[in-house]
Amino acid sequence: MTTGLKNQTALAELLETQGACTASLDAAGEYIRMRIGRVLPLYVVAMLPFSVVMVVLIDAINSEQRSFASQCCVYLVAATVWRWIWLARLQQQVQEDLQARRGAGFWSRIGQILLLRLLGNGAITWGSLLAGVPAFYGLFVGSFATPLLLENTDTTFTRLKHVLSWIHHSAWRLGKIVFAITVVAVLLTVAILVNQYILGQVILPTILGMDTADLNLTIQGWAWRLTVFYFVFLLIDAFWTVAAVILYYDSQSRRMATDLRIRLHNITEAQP
Repeated sequence: MTTGLKNQTALAELLETQGACTASLDAAGEYIRMRIGRVLPLYVVAMLPFSVVMVVLIDAINSEQRSFASQCCVYLVAATVWRWIWLARLQQQVQEDLQARRGAGFWSRIGQILLLRLLGNGAITWGSLLAGVPAFYGLFVGSFATPLLLENTDTTFTRLKHVLSWIHHSAWRLGKIVFAITVVAVLLTVAILVNQYILGQVILPTILGMDTADLNLTIQGWAWRLTVFYFVFLLIDAFWTVAAVILYYDSQSRRMATDLRIRLHNITEAQP
């Protein structure tokens, strides 16, 4: 009983994200540390079919099998829908932990969640051509879809209007978070590539005297590099899935607090 109370108190503290913009990211890391046994299985279920298709697609692209690559893209669509469903399930779990209560029915709202995901990804894809502004909003609309729609039973577009105002209000803060995540992804990619270069060019042949010609040929190919990029994507994606729920509540609280201050100010001004 005491342990459960401590866990609930610790989880509640994760929502206290005032301060530096990275506070929400720190909270996400702490949540993953506390709930790794629940986060990891759901993420594996979400990503397993998607990862299998991605590995096959990378091999098809590298071997220039264009017709097979096109076929893999069809499988990728199905795997993406599966991925979105189970990532939403993971986010539902995070939301319920943070709120210490159950939200709206998951399966009854999954179609609306997928619709917002699709709209968000469409904005990311096509909005990138327009100075990145629609892509920025699309990223967070898609990421916030699950907590947004499971919080209450309002219509999808009513909730969408609210979340767009929250994103707009926290745009500078959220922009710095995206920048921080991008820097981490770049540094992680560079660290992996540099370490494998040192391993193949220095440690194995020079220190251990091993023949690494075949190894170096493999790691210098684009198939291997694309696999490394995908591995980095998996790490960032798992973290972002959890962080998005905390960012949602952070953005919501900042916008609603602002609205409350405006109302109090109007009441004060209206008094004789």
